[in-house]
Amino acid sequence: MQMLLKQIGLKLLGQGQGAFPLPEPVGPEANNLVDGAVVALVGLMIVFCVLIVISLFIAALPRILEKLSSVWPEVDEPASNTGHPDSLVADDGAVLAAIGFVLHTEFQRQLESPDPAGRTG
Repeated sequence: MQMLLKQIGLKLLGQGQGAFPLPEPVGPEANNLVDGAVVALVGLMIVFCVLIVISLFIAALPRILEKLSSVWPEVDEPASNTGHPDSLVADDGAVLAAIGFVLHTEFQRQLESPDPAGRTG
């Protein structure tokens, strides 16, 4: 075990300085670290720039909406007509309540029925 630790350059906590010095990369490994650092830096720059653009858009949004309000004005009509225009019944709410009551009572009757098919005979 100690021979393996000496080969990879790690020291135990109780030995030496108590640190875990990593070996210096040489050859193609050093180039991979540089490439990774470049990719990380470019990624951070992209994210930072996109966040700046988003914050500028949010800051300019009230002015953009003010300009667009002349093209698409806000409708001030309330949506008061909730009934069906084709309905012949004067009060749709009462009809829907009656249908719901009948469905509820039938469902309760089927739950209380001893026969699995719903027959009470």
